[in-house]
Amino acid sequence: MLLMIVCGVLLVVGIVLTVLWSAERLVPPPTPAALVDDAGTPQSERPPRFDVHAAGLRVYLWWATVFTVVGTATGVLITGAGGRLVMRLLAATSPDATGGITEAQASVGDITLGGTISYLVIGALPAAFLSAALYLFVYPWLPRGRLGGPAFGAVLLVTLAPFVDPLRASNFDFRFVGPGWLSVVLFSALAVLHGAALAALAGRLSRSLPLVTRARWVGPSAPLVAAVVLVPVGVVLAFGAFVALVLPRVLPWLLAVRASRIGVITGRILLAVAVVAALPAFGAAVLSIVRD
Repeated sequence: MLLMIVCGVLLVVGIVLTVLWSAERLVPPPTPAALVDDAGTPQSERPPRFDVHAAGLRVYLWWATVFTVVGTATGVLITGAGGRLVMRLLAATSPDATGGITEAQASVGDITLGGTISYLVIGALPAAFLSAALYLFVYPWLPRGRLGGPAFGAVLLVTLAPFVDPLRASNFDFRFVGPGWLSVVLFSALAVLHGAALAALAGRLSRSLPLVTRARWVGPSAPLVAAVVLVPVGVVLAFGAFVALVLPRVLPWLLAVRASRIGVITGRILLAVAVVAALPAFGAAVLSIVRD
């Protein structure tokens, strides 16, 4: 019971923050070239080698910190806490399934601390980090304002949920927990909420997170420590830092292309094509789950 109370509090915190910051828009940092050309930057604010390579690393660390913070926060507050509550509710509405073994080798009805941590590290956080990376790349293609985050969550729901989780019809858990329509409603709402939370947290953080400097580096970069929890994420971030240092113009160029007029039009077409292509599989998965 205590564990469910904690999950409920975490989910409420996530919902409140999402509502409060729902109008926030992600504001990207200056490009490395702009930082180098900024003659007004005080000497104390400059890293030891204030050139385009160091500037490229500073910009990359900003993006990496935003990615780590929003991925961790949404993974814990929404996907983690929310997903655990959904599982508990579905177990409560399926008393005949109590004691059954799920696809993840967990016992239906048993909500333990060890199982929750395992779900968080193996399921919730990887999904949250992946969605955070996708959001930071495609956010210029999304509707402006409060609809951007929920729209992103809906896109993820249609294009990924039927093939990966949480609405994968081949998951035999749906055969003994449910009802199916409730599973679809709860997991769909959680996916849309997750997208809204990503947008809100990323937007709010982008306006308050400073760039790393020689005199101020602990605070802005401290959240990167969270990547240690998931070693693959830490490895990817470390490799990205090396690339940003050696090739400082690659990341800004890529981000500028995807945010250009042609890039936005192309991106929106790609998203629309992906949704249309995935709709048959999504519909089939929903029907299969509802009928089980």
